[in-house]
Amino acid sequence: MAYGGGLRVSDTNLPDILGYITGGPRYNANVAQLALAIRPRVVRAGRSFEAILLVQNASDANVDVTATLQLPESDAQKKPKRFITKAERLVIGLRPAEVGYVVLPVSCLPDTAISDAYKIGMSIEVKPLTKPQRVRTPEGGGEVVVEYINEEALERIHELKKLTFSTARRGLVGSQIEATFSVLSAQQVGQVVDFKPGWFSLWNMSDHLDDHLLAHQYREVLQTKVLPRLKREQLFTPLLAATKKCFGGSRFALEEVESHFITKLLVYVLEMATPSERNFDGMMDEAYNVNRLLWSAEVSDKTFKLPSWCRGMIRMLDRNPQVASAPIQALSTVLYDELLRDAMRYAFKSITDVTTEALGSEDEIEAYIERAITRVTQDTDALTAAEVYLPMLVGGLLVFDRALLKEEKMGDVLEKFSEVLEGRRKAAEEDSVEVLQLAQQMLDRAYQKYTFRA
Repeated sequence: MAYGGGLRVSDTNLPDILGYITGGPRYNANVAQLALAIRPRVVRAGRSFEAILLVQNASDANVDVTATLQLPESDAQKKPKRFITKAERLVIGLRPAEVGYVVLPVSCLPDTAISDAYKIGMSIEVKPLTKPQRVRTPEGGGEVVVEYINEEALERIHELKKLTFSTARRGLVGSQIEATFSVLSAQQVGQVVDFKPGWFSLWNMSDHLDDHLLAHQYREVLQTKVLPRLKREQLFTPLLAATKKCFGGSRFALEEVESHFITKLLVYVLEMATPSERNFDGMMDEAYNVNRLLWSAEVSDKTFKLPSWCRGMIRMLDRNPQVASAPIQALSTVLYDELLRDAMRYAFKSITDVTTEALGSEDEIEAYIERAITRVTQDTDALTAAEVYLPMLVGGLLVFDRALLKEEKMGDVLEKFSEVLEGRRKAAEEDSVEVLQLAQQMLDRAYQKYTFRA
């Protein structure tokens, strides 16, 4: 299945992490944005300090950045080679839109002359590895929402905000920036710090809430590697095992046929990502058609939204491209919660469409789903029949014939479920009676459909 057009990235302006740290100033070199700081700015002779280069990739391409230190050739009294470093050059590979900083340690000798006018330069070479498109303007970027930055990166960002960054250009040719620092007399107090060179990442596209840019970056991988692997027979067994582990155990004695129907719903949600062009499916929901979403020309930046499982998948791909070779393993483990969230949303909508009854407002249903996800995946208390059946098992009954397995005898499966449901209804607590009655209605509907087809 192919669609014309593509996702728009031209209007994208991702969060300006560099500007948030520096207060705004930046030096633009090709598609990289830079700022230089010395830590500490006032150095004791004989001590080590750091040259810190803040780097922000303003494009959607992978970019190689080479940073080379330019140390003072002599001190204030013209004594040469008073400043030394073991790592004057560092090459870093920036991922699309990535932000981070380079640390290059420097030492000054104990007899370095005192001065407040020393300058360290940093020459920069920026090489995009593919044709880049801008995702941040030369003047900056979008708003930074600190709540969405992980704790470790946020701690580093707050430490960097304390520094004074320079974007002053050195010379008229090439890309070099410089920063000023001071040297005081040597002092034999305190422990000498041995700084280490390195690259520290602060922000990646996977930290961004909007889906469209990551989807643009990984849509070829999704279409050629991930989606083709999502086949019914390969999905069912690992998802069945994950379902039993999640819903079963001592918290709720899930019967085999109940696990079977819940898994059918999960499989169907994934199969909707690449629907067959040959057969019309009235239960199909275009909101889960990932292939169409990725290639739809009418999808705008502001309205584009992927299913939760796919949002999680592209963020995993951004952190580890090898996930593309084992997507089912990811879906049955770390992404199972997200798949469950999609299945619950789809099930509620389908139940509403079939019964024409309002089960609640959109906000109420979303709140119910989030509570259910927490109860199923995190709580240790026993689950009620109502929590297990609504919406997962009721939804599974609705799509009972949408994910048929080889040699599966649908009549036998429905008969087994009927026996289990009868036992559930006899033992039901008061708050589960209405939900189990709804399940009976969906079972009766499945019997009528199956009998008609048979």
